[in-house]
Amino acid sequence: MMQIYLARNNVQAGPYTLEQLNAMLASGEVYLSDLIWHVGMENWKTVGEVTGGKLLYEPNANRVMPQINPTPTTHHQPNWLKKDNSQKGIDVSHARKQLDLASIPSRIFASLIDFFLFILSLMPLSIALINSPSFAKLESIVASGQTKLTTAQQAELLAVIPDHILLLTNLLVWGLLIAQILLLVKRGQTLGKMAMGIRILDINSNAIPTITNIILLRTILINVIYTLSTFGLFFFIIDILIMLTNKNRQSLHDKLAKTYVVRADDTQTTPLKLEPQK
Repeated sequence: MMQIYLARNNVQAGPYTLEQLNAMLASGEVYLSDLIWHVGMENWKTVGEVTGGKLLYEPNANRVMPQINPTPTTHHQPNWLKKDNSQKGIDVSHARKQLDLASIPSRIFASLIDFFLFILSLMPLSIALINSPSFAKLESIVASGQTKLTTAQQAELLAVIPDHILLLTNLLVWGLLIAQILLLVKRGQTLGKMAMGIRILDINSNAIPTITNIILLRTILINVIYTLSTFGLFFFIIDILIMLTNKNRQSLHDKLAKTYVVRADDTQTTPLKLEPQK
């Protein structure tokens, strides 16, 4: 018999049978935003994900199974469900009320720290370029009002840089980039966010966001947009304004990636164990 575990606000309940779960879904005691796990699932998911948004879970819908007990199954309502009876229909699965939102200054300083670290990784190349014969030519290009270097100009400037400096710069830049990606995937943090004690979480599950959301949407796509000259500046301003006016302090890129930023707590990296405690 399938044993199903439920969780809300990081409080686990169960096990329940499939019939009990469907009875609680029908009565409104279990929300589609609650978390569910049973043997055969790799990780916790929201009830809505596994039911396809329906108030009925049919994990074996493609197989005809005999109905062992056609009568309604009784169940003991878990404490976390009893407490929330007055809030039926409200999405509380991610325990937003139990987490402190990251302050806007802490988010800004975290971004500044990450930017400063990136600049530091470029220091060997910058120092070598300043001391090279080509620096005067770079100054003249900047003074002329040109905002972007052509491929030929870049090649000319880098041609005078020693190979060991280029290698060192590549190691520092790529090392920093890989470290930031690993931290984001494993902890929902960059080095800057770790320094400021804040973390990115999924707005629905309160878990570390998926790679698609935290890397592709929230990091790569947004940074590409920021580099798009006038449009990038406009997007950045809108991003900040939305964060200042949103009750969850979500920026535009948070909304796009379905994330929000909270004060860090080590338990957030594993909000619920994969194997429920019986």
